[in-house]
Amino acid sequence: MIDLVKLTLAAGDGGDGKVSFRREKFVTKGGPDGGDGGDGGSILIRSKAGLTTLRDFAGVKLVKAQRGQNGGRRKKFGEKGEDKILEVPIGTVIYLLAENQIAKKRRNNSLLSEEFISGGKYYLEDENQGIPPRDPDNQLEVFEEKLELFVFKEANQEFLVCQGGKGGRGSVHFKSSVKTTPLEAEYGGFGEQKLVQLELKLLADLGLVGFPNAGKSTFLSKVTRANPKIANYPFTTIEPNLGIMHLGFDQGKDELVVADVPGLIEGASQGKGLGLDFLRHIENCQSLMFVLFLEEAVVFDEGVSDLEKAKMLWRQYEQLRHELADYDEKMLQKQVIVTLNKIDLYTSEQLDVFRSYFIDKDVNLIFFSTVTNEGLEEVKKAVASTL
Repeated sequence: MIDLVKLTLAAGDGGDGKVSFRREKFVTKGGPDGGDGGDGGSILIRSKAGLTTLRDFAGVKLVKAQRGQNGGRRKKFGEKGEDKILEVPIGTVIYLLAENQIAKKRRNNSLLSEEFISGGKYYLEDENQGIPPRDPDNQLEVFEEKLELFVFKEANQEFLVCQGGKGGRGSVHFKSSVKTTPLEAEYGGFGEQKLVQLELKLLADLGLVGFPNAGKSTFLSKVTRANPKIANYPFTTIEPNLGIMHLGFDQGKDELVVADVPGLIEGASQGKGLGLDFLRHIENCQSLMFVLFLEEAVVFDEGVSDLEKAKMLWRQYEQLRHELADYDEKMLQKQVIVTLNKIDLYTSEQLDVFRSYFIDKDVNLIFFSTVTNEGLEEVKKAVASTL
């Protein structure tokens, strides 16, 4: 799954204004008739339902909009440059990493004067001289920290990320009683250029939180029609999976989007393993379901007491919370349910010990098994009541 890309975006510069004079038969001294340049094309980003990855941008480094055409004789306007529209999935966040000078000035002052937005004047010695070259505004100033520009939370939202340059005015605008044959016009304004990062974060009602092999993918396959990859080794899930869970209610919200994402390991919040991939995707989940488990070697180890096993589960829960908090404290403000998977491996006496230990710490531990399907309906009810 491609869910993180960097792109350099370049809106089109405005077309240059034209220096020219009216030349017709029987008109000996025609006045200025140089037309205006067209505005440069802009770059817009739009959210589209049905897209699930940023795959369309794989291998893409630069996206450019069309430059505006130069003005022409007889007051002809140059055509506007064609806009570029990029389509992204719902849940995509736009971060700004760098920008050129015109983008910076526009961002800091949205009420810039026409004179400032224009590309400035140029002067000719005679009408047939070519337009003098100028230094481009394509040097990007890199930020120390990325700046969030926009989050797409529903379909058909649109964000103007790079504004095209304004077309320059032609010589017809600079005629006066003193200056009857102006040999001046305006350059087209520079288009905005930016380095952006597009980051897809899943939008789900319920995010599954747990270590590798906790059984999150199997749970998803049991309560939804999703078909995630399942095997008995770490990191089977290397990209997010989504499924729709039906709660079976006659009224209210009957369907929930459930997200199964790569499992955590210790140090995930510092980027170890697939942790950042996991944590990024659960930021937008409305609630979280912790899935706890013990390895079979521990379950059947008679040298470890049931109370110590309960403590091991609690430490697992605390470690998962610690990784969430290290990434973003706001993660712990989400509604949560805490579950124990693989209960087909435990005795009823062990489950009683586990339940009592968690209740003493004001946490309700819900049991289920994806092998026997026992407890799955209880989990659904707990999810429904939590949401």
